[in-house]
Amino acid sequence: MNRMTEIKYEMKPVTKKRPKAKHIKSIFDPMIDAFIKSGHKLVEIAVEDKKPGYMATQLNQRIKRRELDIEASHGGGFIYLEKKQA
Repeated sequence: MNRMTEIKYEMKPVTKKRPKAKHIKSIFDPMIDAFIKSGHKLVEIAVEDKKPGYMATQLNQRIKRRELDIEASHGGGFIYLEKKQA
């Protein structure tokens, strides 16, 4: 016998999502914030004891979560932060 449990809910249309209640800071935020404040379109970053591929991946995840128009990449042992073209 398969009995479905009823879930009570309320649904209503909205014009925008509510802001997230908690902003969790990331260790990557200072780098991203410094880049934004610099006003530069492209910067090269050297990070001690971290692989550039790992750093670029983590930065891109943080950038995506913050919904920023920035892109992280790597090459030649360095990490690059670049403003996306409009």
